[in-house]
Amino acid sequence: MSEQANVDSTPESQMAYYSEHALPTALIDLRNKHGYVSEVIKYCEAAYLTNDKKEIEAQTKEYMADALGAVVKDIELITSNLTSFLDLQIDAIDSLTPQLDLVKNRIALVKAQHAQNRLQRARKTVTGQVLEEKKEALEEDQKSLNSRKLPEYTRVPLQDRLKMLDGVGHCLNKL
Repeated sequence: MSEQANVDSTPESQMAYYSEHALPTALIDLRNKHGYVSEVIKYCEAAYLTNDKKEIEAQTKEYMADALGAVVKDIELITSNLTSFLDLQIDAIDSLTPQLDLVKNRIALVKAQHAQNRLQRARKTVTGQVLEEKKEALEEDQKSLNSRKLPEYTRVPLQDRLKMLDGVGHCLNKL
C-alpha cells in the first residue's frame, strides 16, 4: 500500500494501480505460499518417520501455524485490495449517473424537436392541399348487409298468412 502513495490520487490511476500491480502481486504471493505450505508438509511427514515424533509434532504445529498465518495475511491483503478496487469502480459508476441523465434528457429533447418539426412539415403540406376529399359511393354489391335498407314492413294478420299457405298443401287445422 506504501507504493500507492507514490501514485497520483486520481481514481483512474488508483484503479490502474490495483488492477495492474496490487491485485496481481498479492495473488502471486498467495500462489507462492501454496508451494511453501506443500514443502512444509512434505518435510514434516518425512521428519516424523525418522526423528523424535513429539519434537517433530511440536515443530509441525509451529510451521503450520506460521504458514497458515502467512496465507491468511495474503488473503486479507487481497480482500482489502479487491474491496478498494471495487469501491473505486462503484464511485466511478456513480459519477456517471448525472452524465447519463443529461444524455437521456438531451435525447428526449431531440426526439421532441424532431417530432415537432415533422408535425409542422405535415401541417404545411396539408394546408397547401384541399382539405375536402371526394367521397365515393359504394357499389350495390360492396355494401354490407347492415348498411342496406330493408323493405318496409307491413303488418299482415295471421289468418291472412295462413290462407296463403292453404294452396301449398300445408294445413294447421286439426283433421
